[in-house]
Amino acid sequence: MSYVARKYFVLSADREEVKRGISMFMLAKSDARASYREIEAHGATGMYFVPGKGWGMTFKDRPEAGKVAGLGRFSFVEEAKGWVAVPDKRTSAGKKLDELLQNTIDLQEIWQWSLEKSLGIYGVVACGFPTVFHHCVAKPLADGRVIVSTPDAKNGPVGGGYSRNFEDPVIPNWAVEISAEEYKALDALPEFGRENAEAA
Repeated sequence: MSYVARKYFVLSADREEVKRGISMFMLAKSDARASYREIEAHGATGMYFVPGKGWGMTFKDRPEAGKVAGLGRFSFVEEAKGWVAVPDKRTSAGKKLDELLQNTIDLQEIWQWSLEKSLGIYGVVACGFPTVFHHCVAKPLADGRVIVSTPDAKNGPVGGGYSRNFEDPVIPNWAVEISAEEYKALDALPEFGRENAEAA
């Protein structure tokens, strides 16, 4: 069974740990978006992982041959809703594009978990077959608070079908637990953005 109940918490905007965590989140977000804009500068609309080949760029319309130096052959991918091409790493231009794509993926990953990491929130519960991973997730609100959703469960012991032992969910001991209804209402509020940071 892969279903796991969840617990919900809110972290006060007055805590220095929260202010620092949101600052780290905004820095990571800025770096990730700057890298993504470099991809868009090539006319791409996004990124797409091609099994066996790696990350490629997506385009709404098929670019003219040679318009984007360093890319291999274009293929239309229904799932990507556009044309996809993977960098040709045999060329210097292709190597640069591949490095850009890998760097962007790394920065996206850092941004995705930057708030949780800076607040000391971590842990994942693995269960079911095939295995489903239930993560701790934090979200910064426009008013400076942070809401957190964690799995309300612990991992099974090593053995008995478990290939490894995952860290059980960990959150700050000063987090205030709230109901699912309260979390849902807070989750509908605006997320912390650049305008909030500038106002602060």
